[in-house]
Amino acid sequence: MEQTDINEALFLVEASLEDVINSFYHMLVASDGEPITRHVCPNLEMMLVFNFGVPVRISFHNNPLDTQVIGRTAVIGPLRQMLNYELLPGANALIVNFKFNGFQRLFGMPLTGLTGGDPTSAEILTDDGRFDRLWKELAALPTTEQRVSLLNQSAIDLLKENDQVLQTVISNLAQFFDPCVDPIKAIAADTRLSERSIQLKFQKHTGYSVKELLRFLRFKEVIAYILARNNQKIAIFDLIVRHDYHDQSHLIKDFQYFLGLAPQQFIKNLNNGSFCVVADTYPAQP
Repeated sequence: MEQTDINEALFLVEASLEDVINSFYHMLVASDGEPITRHVCPNLEMMLVFNFGVPVRISFHNNPLDTQVIGRTAVIGPLRQMLNYELLPGANALIVNFKFNGFQRLFGMPLTGLTGGDPTSAEILTDDGRFDRLWKELAALPTTEQRVSLLNQSAIDLLKENDQVLQTVISNLAQFFDPCVDPIKAIAADTRLSERSIQLKFQKHTGYSVKELLRFLRFKEVIAYILARNNQKIAIFDLIVRHDYHDQSHLIKDFQYFLGLAPQQFIKNLNNGSFCVVADTYPAQP
């Protein structure tokens, strides 16, 4: 990985928040440092960004960094497509990485069409007034450790009882990997609700459909397989067979959808240190 002028730190969450928040991540670039560009692989999760430094330019998929700017706060997600961001000298950002439907559990905000745009694309909500007071309280604190402590306590205060149907979905996520089981039918039978009702509740609480989740989980396994074979030659045919794609065009279509890159392009550029893969928040495939 290339040497940079960035300081990064990962902070763990309180035990009572482990089902809601994955981690707190701090990034600080020296005032005399060089600009840094990073890419985050899709993960279908939500991120809440608190920015205490210079504005941060971002974009999604393979779009240039000239469309979105984070000033004080930003809600990003569900992250369906690759996120690109630029850290200039003086950048200072603290990111809350949420787990499956954790953002909705804390803030009660519907995730479907969060910004009123295309519900199938990546979304960002910047400088929303609901987070302004918290940003001011965080900005007044002198250290990152104190800011993380305040975020932990604020999240504990906000945590609400989760929807019982979604709790059933969460506790049975492993079923989504089983080709012999229709997870929606199984959950509907367990809860005595209609399949349509389950689908609507799922979309409301997560911001994406069950079909999207199944597509993403397969693609996630492809990325994990590639990462586990760092610097090894990987045959595209092996990816197609191992992960049950119809053909090469089917595999390429998913890479283009999530990353805006062809498979070989992703494999070729993976080792330059600019890609970030967020830690798992889903159960491993059996």
